[in-house]
Amino acid sequence: MIFITKTKDNKEVNKKLLKLINKIKNPYSEKESNICNTDWSLPRNHNRDYLNYFFNFIKPYMNELAVKLYSKDWKIHNCWFQQYSKSNYHKWHTHPETNFTNVYFVELPSESLGTEIFNCEKLKLQEGDLLTFPGYFYHRSPLNKTTKRKTIISFNSSFSNFYK
Repeated sequence: MIFITKTKDNKEVNKKLLKLINKIKNPYSEKESNICNTDWSLPRNHNRDYLNYFFNFIKPYMNELAVKLYSKDWKIHNCWFQQYSKSNYHKWHTHPETNFTNVYFVELPSESLGTEIFNCEKLKLQEGDLLTFPGYFYHRSPLNKTTKRKTIISFNSSFSNFYK
């Protein structure tokens, strides 16, 4: 159950998102991960201007996904951005306690920098794509060997109230 949703009019949206995201400066490093900028580790009440804009943009695509999943309702549990410069990466990991993990690609300078899912063939991803997959799937952001920055917005989501 891996979904790749192609969004529309994402060039202007991505410009606006980057302008809002770039107000936040917070590098993150831990064993086996190195991310040049993210709001993941900031307090949840930290001002994140990009979130309302992003939620309004992504809502119709999440509604479409809910229809595919025969679900009447969906919700986002949390949301954060990550930016990867040369030599940055994110180790193999899962997102526990959620139905789905979602990755929206704001900047993806090379297909080789797309999110990798363990035991899955290489995904053909591009800027403006929304990747959705079960939260228990191991995935990672590969080492950025380019001189260009990769920016994603990730969020966890759950779907409920099955209908058919």
